[in-house]
Amino acid sequence: MISLNRDVFRLNSWFYSVVLLLAVISIIPPVLAQEGTVTISYRGAGGYTIGDVITFDGRNTVSNTTLLKITGPGLPEAGVPVYNLEGVPGSGSAVPVTADGTWKFVWYSANIAGIEEMITARYTLIAADSGNPAKTASTSILMKKPEFYVNPVREANPGQYVELSGSAQQGVTYVKIDITDSQDRVLHTFITPVSGTGSFNYGFRVDIQPGQYMVTVSNPSIENTLTRVFTVVSPGTSATVVTTPPVTGTPVETAPVPAVSSPEVTTVPGTSATPRVPLSPFTPLAGLVISGLIFLTCSVGKKKH
Repeated sequence: MISLNRDVFRLNSWFYSVVLLLAVISIIPPVLAQEGTVTISYRGAGGYTIGDVITFDGRNTVSNTTLLKITGPGLPEAGVPVYNLEGVPGSGSAVPVTADGTWKFVWYSANIAGIEEMITARYTLIAADSGNPAKTASTSILMKKPEFYVNPVREANPGQYVELSGSAQQGVTYVKIDITDSQDRVLHTFITPVSGTGSFNYGFRVDIQPGQYMVTVSNPSIENTLTRVFTVVSPGTSATVVTTPPVTGTPVETAPVPAVSSPEVTTVPGTSATPRVPLSPFTPLAGLVISGLIFLTCSVGKKKH
């Protein structure tokens, strides 16, 4: 009789151990098979002018940071940051992911470094998880180079020489350049000719006080008016941009676009923020099993007493 009770006790102990082990395995998801997805979409019809403000959004249930990259004609296949077409191939602009796994990015395409490299073509925007580059999604948009544009001019020190360059549509023989202050007072007006190929270039020496100004380029026969934000910084402060690149294309703007900075991150595995760890779908079942084991153990203990 004693031997039988010992066998039953051993069987029960073995059974409880196996069930408890299965319950624990059900709670902890496999580490090697990381779950989660990355998606991307955009707002609009899919056709934009270089310089437009474009909104992208999506989901990232892998980790807390999404990297946005762009690729297309003349750009690396691995993509570059959306705000720096001359950035490190494979790197991207970091976008934080909210607690519910969604992300949103407003792209002021007029502020792209190296934007003169863009042409009228279809470009691909890639969203990738910062710590797991294999988790990606992409979408393509048609970007059109405008017929009237001016290359960006951002910062200069008093006394420095600044060049404005751009291109105007056919039939325009000159453009007017106005520099205004924050109170819309016109401080300078320049007239510069447009070449037979449609390009224009004008240089001037900065003789205004530190502050933020507007550079407006227009012509009576052109419907669009191009406006750039121009900042004069204090003497001794290094200006980020003094002159603009040669005339090869930059976006049209009809209103000042706020400066937007987005950190550039190289997509190296293991550099992301703490990833989300999804629970196993068997977690509720494991909870029930463990609760049942506790109940059975208590019942057996009461019977023995």
